[in-house]
Amino acid sequence: MLPPIEITKAADVTVDVGSVLVISTDGVTRITTDNADVLKISQPTTEGDAKLNAGADVLSPGTATIDVYGADDAKLYDVNVTATEGGAS
Repeated sequence: MLPPIEITKAADVTVDVGSVLVISTDGVTRITTDNADVLKISQPTTEGDAKLNAGADVLSPGTATIDVYGADDAKLYDVNVTATEGGAS
């Protein structure tokens, strides 16, 4: 299992299929992707006292963009993801 990759700002990242991306910027209210075949996103949630960050599982090779939103649905930044079969990182 690959360790999670933390994202805190706009970036271009190359990752391996099977990676997990964690959007750990304060104030994120939701994220979207333009390619659900490459990235399976999860929204930020609260479970009791625990706050869980938004993130994405890398499902297959290809490219995708994650749009990160904050308060009042304002776009905070984009993350351009290139997923490969191996050897990224």
